[in-house]
Amino acid sequence: MQKFGLLVPYIRNFKKFMLIMKLCTLILVISLATASAKTSYSQSAKFTLDLEHVTVKALFDKIENSSEFIFVYYDNIIDLSKEVSVKATDETVEEILEKVFRSSENTYKVFDRQIVIAKKENPETDLEALLAQQQQKKILKGKVADEKGSPLPGVSVVVKGTTTGTTTDMDGNFNLPVPNDSKTLVFSFVGMKTQEIAIGAKTTFNVVIEEQTTGLSEVVAIGY
Repeated sequence: MQKFGLLVPYIRNFKKFMLIMKLCTLILVISLATASAKTSYSQSAKFTLDLEHVTVKALFDKIENSSEFIFVYYDNIIDLSKEVSVKATDETVEEILEKVFRSSENTYKVFDRQIVIAKKENPETDLEALLAQQQQKKILKGKVADEKGSPLPGVSVVVKGTTTGTTTDMDGNFNLPVPNDSKTLVFSFVGMKTQEIAIGAKTTFNVVIEEQTTGLSEVVAIGY
């Protein structure tokens, strides 16, 4: 009994040691899972592209509209009108951008689903500034179609009361970073009724806009 009594402190310490080891293991598993979640999408999202002499902006739009990625950049950091040709078969966004920026003055960094574009000469400053600004914004995405379900390109999408806006692409899709306190989106197109939609907590919008009908009372006929 005396010998067993001497072992009690060691048993208690061993139990504490095992508890600490279990906690450390749990923390490690959570950390690995978090790191995996941050990188898994960029590794699993694959693209097959065959683009000849398209602008950098068109390439960005193509990637955004076929994935959950969003490009973040200052207009004076990158020449969006520069033409590039991209051929890719089942490649990641990193592999594609490596080809695009190989001989340019730009570089990039992927943060989950955000791709930040910076200058090679001063990347850290650009990245920090863009990330700080982006944290105060949210990304709105969606598609605009007419009453028959046909996509509408060139539709103006603007945050009401501001100059923050964009236009839909050839497939009627749009991506728009907006301040977190934005209230209303305004959709307008020639010959169609202007539509206002409350943003609220939504980030995805599927919008149908109606044709603007002209009543007879609004028509003035002039005869000669």
